[in-house]
Amino acid sequence: MVKPAKRVPIRRRVVTTSIYALSWLLLTLLSPLWVVAALLVGLARGRSFIVLRLLLFAWFYLGLELIALVFVAWTFSMRAGGEPRLRRLYRLQLWWANLTWSVAAKALRLRIVVKGADCSMPGPTILLVRHASILDTLLPSVYVQRPHDYRLRYVLKQELLFDPCIDIVGHALPNYFVDRTGDVERELEGIRALVQNLGTDGVLIFPEGTRFSPKKREKALRELEAEASPLLAAARRLTHVLPPKPAGVLTVFEELPSVDCVFLAHTGLEAFAKIKDLLSGEVVGSTVHVHLWRVNANDIPKEPDERLRWLYAQWEKVNAFVRNPSETS
Repeated sequence: MVKPAKRVPIRRRVVTTSIYALSWLLLTLLSPLWVVAALLVGLARGRSFIVLRLLLFAWFYLGLELIALVFVAWTFSMRAGGEPRLRRLYRLQLWWANLTWSVAAKALRLRIVVKGADCSMPGPTILLVRHASILDTLLPSVYVQRPHDYRLRYVLKQELLFDPCIDIVGHALPNYFVDRTGDVERELEGIRALVQNLGTDGVLIFPEGTRFSPKKREKALRELEAEASPLLAAARRLTHVLPPKPAGVLTVFEELPSVDCVFLAHTGLEAFAKIKDLLSGEVVGSTVHVHLWRVNANDIPKEPDERLRWLYAQWEKVNAFVRNPSETS
């Protein structure tokens, strides 16, 4: 995935917005061709017309991005700044995320089963989310933020700056984009600054640091083995998720020792991790299970090593849910 530089934001946004606009324009102009071609491919392959569904969603997504950018520009053109601007940007963020998720779910006929969403309130909370696809970043907005008008501060990967809406709104709101190959201490300092004066907001981080795949899991296990990590045995039990990367998560816990923790596990979106999995068509008509649970701050160990072992134990619960969601949902 392309990793845009954090510096020179104006140049970056001109480039990414131009790419999105040109892509939407080409899809619109060429729609008579690709709609017919995708229909023929669907008839020939018999896989729920997945190519047509994906192309229609891509056209919608790019168009929505351009509309949202107009709303963003209008918001920044207004004289009112401070809290009024933040409220407008949060509403825009939730509108964008909810509409994107709704259209994706309808286009692919997804059935959504959610359990425990109310446990995220009241704030503040530390929200730890499993990462398996390009769509699961929408789940907290749709099922945590929007129903409760709850503000979340996101720790996101720098690669998401390629999306101009996420880039512009993400920087206008309190979030932090992590350079996963950059200076570790500098990135941790950025996370520390993010969680200061949290108030009733929540802070969200993806402990795995990247999307799950069997190859990434094997790589993570090899790294733990090379380090002779005492958590290697626990990591090997995580068959459907990646071992948590401790630095960012432990930094958040260190800065927020009296804040409850909420875990968000999900399964059913794995096909969105790779194009070849999507093109199989198996995702159409599938069920997405989402499960949240809360741990009181008093039940979270304070010593770093014990806290990390506790995190692995909680992540085993995430793993068990992904392996068989019917056990808990």
